[in-house]
Amino acid sequence: MKKRMMYFFGCQVVIFILMLLVYKNIQLVPYINMSFFVGGTITFVGLMTYVVSGGFFDFFTESTRKVFTPKHMKKEAEQMRLPSQIFSFPHKPIIALGLSCLFCMCIALFIYYSY
Repeated sequence: MKKRMMYFFGCQVVIFILMLLVYKNIQLVPYINMSFFVGGTITFVGLMTYVVSGGFFDFFTESTRKVFTPKHMKKEAEQMRLPSQIFSFPHKPIIALGLSCLFCMCIALFIYYSY
């Protein structure tokens, strides 16, 4: 739990640094924009690792190797690992971090529209 909180606060620090670099001030609307970009990117990366590790691209990769590999390299192509075997790290913490950043963005949006 402590590690997740450190990642979350690190993500918030990145959001504030990007906000200062791009917008050159700290306000609510730039925070909403940057937290959307950072949280959306992290969530997208997490979801892509989920899709790839689930074996979605295995059939496509295997069939592409069969069609486009020269005959003298068929044995080497069969020994190559599939994408689902390469992406074996856990994807749930990445998705949770991205969604927590997006949740903070939603809270900031609620504050923005309620005033």
